[in-house]
Amino acid sequence: MNLKTHPQMIPVLPPCIGWLETQELLTQINKSQSPFMTLAADQHYTDGPDPHRPVILVSFVTLCFKEISHNAKDVLSDLVLYLQGQMNELLQNVSMLLSTSLDLEIILEIRSTQFHHHHIQGWSLTVMMVASGQESHTVRGTWGYGIHALIDGLTAYAHLLLKTHSILIAFLLFYAPDLCAIGQ
Repeated sequence: MNLKTHPQMIPVLPPCIGWLETQELLTQINKSQSPFMTLAADQHYTDGPDPHRPVILVSFVTLCFKEISHNAKDVLSDLVLYLQGQMNELLQNVSMLLSTSLDLEIILEIRSTQFHHHHIQGWSLTVMMVASGQESHTVRGTWGYGIHALIDGLTAYAHLLLKTHSILIAFLLFYAPDLCAIGQ
């Protein structure tokens, strides 16, 4: 289901029922003005093998650019580098404010993806998070920090794209007559 065209379906998706963080993540990614869209998402609790961290919350979201032609590996690699920097900085700040380390692992993986509706092969980004700890509510809180760091990183990247696009248009409008004259 295309959540860009059917955002009203987000609250009733199985991964969103009882999970406001996932609902917010999907809503933010699939906003009409967002350059991204989601392909899949889910999360669940599992038992941890470590007695000091018996509760584990595992999640993933797979996303891509809404403009299918932008889903090249090098473009997604730039997004990954940007997100890593943004999310690391934000989560380090949260950890310092809380005076505790966050038991949170985040993996960003670029995957080959078949866009069946468009009949083309491209790439997508899967963001996996694993939070662990003693109690479910604490683990979910830690995971929530990761989800909000991802939302903030994607939002900042979208603003950067918009700014870059505006500069490029201004450049072309300013220099277009000169560039056309060179070609004559």
